Amino acid sequence: MFRFRQFFVDDGRSAMKVGTDGVLLGAWATCLPDEDGKMPRIVDIGCGCGLITLMMAQRFPSAHITGVDIDMLSIRDARGNVAASPFTERIDIIHADIFTLPHAQVPVHYVCNPPFYTEDTIAPDLRRAVARHHSALPLESLVRYVKGSFLSIILPAQQESAFLALCHSEGMHLRRVCSIRTTGHKEPKRIMMEVAPTAAEAVEATTLTLMSSDGKRSEEYASLCRDFYL
Repeated sequence: MFRFRQFFVDDGRSAMKVGTDGVLLGAWATCLPDEDGKMPRIVDIGCGCGLITLMMAQRFPSAHITGVDIDMLSIRDARGNVAASPFTERIDIIHADIFTLPHAQVPVHYVCNPPFYTEDTIAPDLRRAVARHHSALPLESLVRYVKGSFLSIILPAQQESAFLALCHSEGMHLRRVCSIRTTGHKEPKRIMMEVAPTAAEAVEATTLTLMSSDGKRSEEYASLCRDFYL
């Protein structure tokens, strides 16, 4: 059980557990209103236990959020966590393969903490392997599916170039990027990116260091997640 400021998350049955990647993306991803001031629908692809879904609901109180996952036990955790939250009226949790769902006819901002293992060997725990392996949610298919919408995503840093090449091939443009490193002297381990169908005048590029020299949570990490961590 993980307790945050406005909700808790039980990930006991979920194939993908609560982790730093999900918290970072949930705290960093943006969702901008349209020209009429209306918030787009937010869709959390591979929602797992519902962590990012709940974070987006807390951050954007006028938005409706849909969490989608292919794993039924993860869906049960997500539904229980949503039902116990103060955001239940604005969240739907759907058990489905995202690629079988029709494209929404309204503006959508997608968020995704996707599977990232690319090794040929699959872990013995099949459900966790599906949640962690790229074959369950190929980036090529993901980019093609979200084409024409906004997408906020977190990936291993070494996948940045390949992902942006896929986006370019589908007419998607980088608007924001945040490189994440564990400590100041290490190379980035993760990267968060926001892509959209229209190019920005300038890409917003930042770097986030998670740990300070004394081994504690850095001030910038604490600031990013201050509305969630107790």
